[in-house]
Amino acid sequence: MIKKIKLKNFRIFDNYELNINNSLVIISGKNATGKTSILEAIYLCSSSKSLRDNEIENLIKFDKDYLDVEVESEINKYRVIISKNEKSYLINNKKINKIKDFIGSLSCVMLSPADLNIVNGIKGERRKFLDLEISLINKKYLSHLTKYKKILNERNDILKSKDIDKIYLKIVTEGLIKELKEIYEIRNKFIDDLNIYLLTICKEMNIEKLEISYKPSYDINNLEKSFDEKLERDILTKVTNIGSHRDDFKILLNNNDIKLYGSEGQKRMSIIAIKLALKEYIEKNINNEIILLLDDCFLALDKEKIINLTKEVKKSKQVFITTTSVLEIPDSLLQNAEVIRIDGGKESAR
Repeated sequence: MIKKIKLKNFRIFDNYELNINNSLVIISGKNATGKTSILEAIYLCSSSKSLRDNEIENLIKFDKDYLDVEVESEINKYRVIISKNEKSYLINNKKINKIKDFIGSLSCVMLSPADLNIVNGIKGERRKFLDLEISLINKKYLSHLTKYKKILNERNDILKSKDIDKIYLKIVTEGLIKELKEIYEIRNKFIDDLNIYLLTICKEMNIEKLEISYKPSYDINNLEKSFDEKLERDILTKVTNIGSHRDDFKILLNNNDIKLYGSEGQKRMSIIAIKLALKEYIEKNINNEIILLLDDCFLALDKEKIINLTKEVKKSKQVFITTTSVLEIPDSLLQNAEVIRIDGGKESAR
């Protein structure tokens, strides 16, 4: 359980310290006052990633040279220091040299309005979700993904050259296929396992059946042929047109693509269900102390869905919830929560 959060030069915060004395924490405040940034700091210490920016340096407060984020649990202290030229990750003040040994050490699942991009966004948003969540729980996957990206860049460089060495291209393609097989197997198993928990969550929350269906850009049983058939196009376009970097998945609602046929309410609930299924999966298979981060998630839900989400919240080891008004939060949660009001990067009276 998280006991303390320290932020320096992070987003709108100069110097900020938050002591936590409860397993259920509600952070209340107006928009743009730093509520989500507190959740993002926890997420950063879990994933090494930003919620809202591809460039992690953008987390540094304007006109500052670096940021320093520290999240202390009952067991460990996690720290991230980022400057324009360097990134440092520490556990209990010991520098972690390999990022794979840092990410996932603090286990959390984050649910925010931006997650709707997993449904409505482009393929890249869904691959980003897969790659991040699997990397947090499977160190081998991150290693395969890193190797794959390196070989992919090498293959694309060959395709861009004026005189393509077909023999060298074939050797590099074989290396790419080797990593692709590993990535496919891990992604496919992750989705199969997640679907088991998703089915249970749908029943518990009394929502329609949801299922995730993986859509590879190749024939997994005949990868060499798949690449051969795309070779002419690859040479013409000077990029690799199939592979893990082109794959996608669909979220099916009663066997129909929810992106095409689902309402906004159904899409929102599908993301909530997927994230809760992910939490259950991690708890049962990896770590039984997951921190659940809910950013404005009770907003726009009807009464029944609020009740069902509340039940899931109560089952969690520790939960952080942000809201613009505590009136959005069910009384059954409020009465047992530690309520913190944030005002422009400053903590108001509790």
